[in-house]
Amino acid sequence: MKMRKFRFLAVALLGASSMFLTSCEEDPTTSLGPTLIMEELGSGKSSGEITVTPGTTLSFMWDSRKGDRDLNTFAVSMSGTNVVTPIVTEQGNTLPYTLSNADDEKYIDTLTVNAGSNLGKTMYTFTVTDKNSNTKTVSFEVTVAAGSNPLGAATPFQWQRVGGAAGTGLAQFGLAWTANTGTSAIVKQDASTKMVSLPSSSWTSITTDVALAAAVDAGTDMVDYRGVSSAANGTYDDVLGVLHNGVYYILHITKGTVTTGGSGTTITIDGESKM
Repeated sequence: MKMRKFRFLAVALLGASSMFLTSCEEDPTTSLGPTLIMEELGSGKSSGEITVTPGTTLSFMWDSRKGDRDLNTFAVSMSGTNVVTPIVTEQGNTLPYTLSNADDEKYIDTLTVNAGSNLGKTMYTFTVTDKNSNTKTVSFEVTVAAGSNPLGAATPFQWQRVGGAAGTGLAQFGLAWTANTGTSAIVKQDASTKMVSLPSSSWTSITTDVALAAAVDAGTDMVDYRGVSSAANGTYDDVLGVLHNGVYYILHITKGTVTTGGSGTTITIDGESKM
């Protein structure tokens, strides 16, 4: 009788243990999280490092699907040299975006941004989160680097200011000329990112875009250039480096002409540019 009772208890304990294990298997403590498949269309990369030249357009396309729970939010963070704000996708969603009912099971979208004009690295981190706080993250490290190409041929330019009117011929370089002092024309930054003074020898010694970018990046930014006389004719050998819309220019100022007439004083500045 005691032996039968012992066997009954053993079987009962074994059954309880089996039920406990089955219960644990049917009640997992974690849920299946979302998926996130990315591609940067220009490079074909799905993550990792990308190197581009200044002003390159980046197109990040993604396909995110829910796991056990619906998708909740989608976000991208940027840190580094060229940070863009606000961040708006091709569907018109400003990130971070709380996913609508139409997107909470599958969210496919594209983000197109300019890589920027400043040389250096920018980290792009894309994150999708579901309603159970599970996340999936994909990152890209984008390096903007100048290409190693020879500068183009020198192209003549002419800037001119008549009386009190704004100067003409400067917009392509992101510069403006709206005032003079009693002795100097004032050529200033307008839409340009940077303007620096370079040694006169730079006009012939700088022959590639890499060398020009390095010289401009290392130079001291100047608000305006006042090297040309507003009162007398003159010849010059001044060299400026300018960064505008992601393009580096080298400018050689060679001549200034001052005339007077019915419209007031006309000042003409002649030179050449390379890019």
